Amino acid sequence: MHSHTVGEIVKENLVRLRKGRGVLARDLESRVRPDFTELFGATADSGSVLREKVIGYLDELMADLPEQLRRAARCGLNLPPSTDGDTLQQRLSVLAAEFYCDERTARRRMDDAFLQMAAQADRGQVPMPGVGHGGIGWYVDVFDAVLRLDMANPEAIERRTIVATAASLDRIVTSIDVPRHPSNHSTRVELTREMMFGGLLAGTGQGSSTNFSTEITLPRTLHRGERHTYGLIARIPPGQEMVNRYVYVPYRQCRYFTLLVRFHPDRVPQRIWRHEGVPHSAVNDEPRPGTELEPNLAYEVSAQFRDLINGCAYGIQWR
Repeated sequence: MHSHTVGEIVKENLVRLRKGRGVLARDLESRVRPDFTELFGATADSGSVLREKVIGYLDELMADLPEQLRRAARCGLNLPPSTDGDTLQQRLSVLAAEFYCDERTARRRMDDAFLQMAAQADRGQVPMPGVGHGGIGWYVDVFDAVLRLDMANPEAIERRTIVATAASLDRIVTSIDVPRHPSNHSTRVELTREMMFGGLLAGTGQGSSTNFSTEITLPRTLHRGERHTYGLIARIPPGQEMVNRYVYVPYRQCRYFTLLVRFHPDRVPQRIWRHEGVPHSAVNDEPRPGTELEPNLAYEVSAQFRDLINGCAYGIQWR
């Protein structure tokens, strides 16, 4: 199966989006493919929320375009506040008149703008050097974690979509910290890992008494710009208590992180709050105003984070 680069995904979806009423189309959900909405964390969205996220992402992609190409892209996609027409044909006529050219040339300008937006997406809107703990050559585009505390032992289901920045990439190394519970003074901290899909577990190690590394062999060699998704399950072994938080401190560029924590109905904490880009020492502080979360009817809380800063803490804590 061919794996599309970020740029190819963007280009294909821009062409789909410009038909008819563009981003204002009623059937926007069916216009954009899941691999496109995943780029800006909108896979679960619909209606006006999806439209807002799509427009926000497109605005980012055209931010550095020359003025004329930006105008061509906005006109083609019918981005608000647009009054250029409800069909692509009407908008091409408006653009041709504005640029003093024929409609074929206006369409070429539009195509040029889309190519540059796709190239911008391939580079990443923020510089994505692909360096970090565990070697160079890739970054995390989307990290989606579900922490299950409704089971006998805590279990984190982690799904990551990575993008290769090296000419070729066939293995990666990731790491996770499992802080020692205050009641655990002597026994070792342990963690088991299981590969769900998207690779083979090539090796595990420990960088410290609480840091666990995982080496993953990819199912095929990735080339620069290609995306790959893999799933991993991390489990706290029986008898070992877990600290009252799941906090991600990236040491490698991560563009989007989403976390869901599911509590046991009999063990729902009194206070739950989120950390967004705070120093790691903030886990010892009281919750900041406006950060508290309320569980839903399924005893779950969730949080989303974009363009994470390396070395800062993102996640959910409870007491």
